[in-house]
Amino acid sequence: MKPHDLEFLSITTFPAGQTLARVQRIRTTRETRPSLRISGFLLPPPGLLSGRFDLPDEAACYLAEAPETALYEALARREARELSFATVAQRTLLTVETRRPLSVADLRPHARHYPVLQSLRFNETQELALAIRAQGCDGILYRSAQQAGADCWVLWGDAIKTCRITRRQPLVDPDSGGLHRHLASALRGSRIPLCP
Repeated sequence: MKPHDLEFLSITTFPAGQTLARVQRIRTTRETRPSLRISGFLLPPPGLLSGRFDLPDEAACYLAEAPETALYEALARREARELSFATVAQRTLLTVETRRPLSVADLRPHARHYPVLQSLRFNETQELALAIRAQGCDGILYRSAQQAGADCWVLWGDAIKTCRITRRQPLVDPDSGGLHRHLASALRGSRIPLCP
């Protein structure tokens, strides 16, 4: 898919100070260690092409505009049948702030007419991402495939370095074992059982 396949492509520059959310591992092990650590983000290596808007030669950092959306995208996904307590206990919810203006292609208006943008046919969306990056964009703003009406971002390369993590919240309280309120809400909404 190429940008010209869409009726139009809106590119917006968002001012610094956008607040976003991300779910990631609290720490990595030898088996799960990513090859990249950028500004506190644990990211898969470039070229792995496992995400919808991944690029072959630059890191991609996926974020959401709301904490609950980040949880749906990372853990409470449509295809999940259950979620283990051990998995959520190893995750943290990050609050992230952008520190410079970012030029972002807005794909949200196209979600209804181009369901491919929310599909698992990543070759199509990755081709689009590559063309958008070639136009000088820092990332893409798009509709969540996991939570209807919610919005997500992907940022690439140097744009990731300009983000600052302002808060880290474990999804399971280490003292009480209680679930973070946004996680409890996502589990309730998705009806995914939490198992040991």
